[in-house]
Amino acid sequence: MTHRPRRSKLADRIQEIELASVHLEVKAHVSPTWDSGVEPDAYVTDLEGDILLPNPDADDDICIGKVSAYSAHFGEASEDGVSWFDVLDARSADTALYVDLIDPNESWYTEWVESTFEPISSDLLILDRIRIEPEYRAHGYGLDAAQLMINGFASNGIVACVPAPYELLKDAPPRQSGDDSRSSRDKRIPGWARAETKLREYCSLLGFQQLPASDVFALSLRISALPCKRSCGSTS
Repeated sequence: MTHRPRRSKLADRIQEIELASVHLEVKAHVSPTWDSGVEPDAYVTDLEGDILLPNPDADDDICIGKVSAYSAHFGEASEDGVSWFDVLDARSADTALYVDLIDPNESWYTEWVESTFEPISSDLLILDRIRIEPEYRAHGYGLDAAQLMINGFASNGIVACVPAPYELLKDAPPRQSGDDSRSSRDKRIPGWARAETKLREYCSLLGFQQLPASDVFALSLRISALPCKRSCGSTS
């Protein structure tokens, strides 16, 4: 028998609040790029913040989750002669996942990305993590947070994400050396395949499309307006 986490009275009260009241408090870490010898990852701005709801019983907002993202300033990097690949690869293993968007022979998006999304701007917004606390899930707050990040920080370039249940990794058994296959991961981490499928469905609701032979999903606001979440149904 499975037991659902017990909802608090406060969580029940919050359910009555209009979803439009979900908001973010985001902090940015910006590095200077005008000095000589600057590292390629300086062209990436780190974005981290809280997902908040008004507290019906107090003045302070309630933090219901966390969000993190990266804004890659490819246009500025190109002007300074820094390759897009180096920008993503130098920042972290998380940002390196998104080199699938880039033509390895030049600093521009791949032919598939270019023809599918027709980006005007070169800049890239990476939605890294969006986590809603368990007691506040199944109300669409995760989609709300994604929409707010995109509306607030995306340009006419590309928005990308890798929808994956990263929180399942903390309890996963160690990976065997040389075994990085998807089938092995699905067997090694119970619930991974189902959770990943669900998250990918949520991304599709926002207009994301999966790149061929890649775990990366992308969208462009130039050709894909974000749908209203209320018409998509309730998601976490």
